Amino acid sequence: MTDQEYLKAAAEAVEKQVLENPGLGIPVDPDVAEFMGCFEEDAVTLDDIEDDYIEDDFGEDYEGES
Repeated sequence: MTDQEYLKAAAEAVEKQVLENPGLGIPVDPDVAEFMGCFEEDAVTLDDIEDDYIEDDFGEDYEGES
């Protein structure tokens, strides 16, 4: 069995468990979780979005009300 086949089989087993017991927390190997796309995207943070909003609406040097 290749790594991809293992990850796919493990992901399908996790999916089956979740569907059978939706309220139950299922521990998942980090490699399987990554294969399933379960990790939070960290390329953009909420702070980045807020900073862009402030810069777009008030100019780059805005620090709050004067």
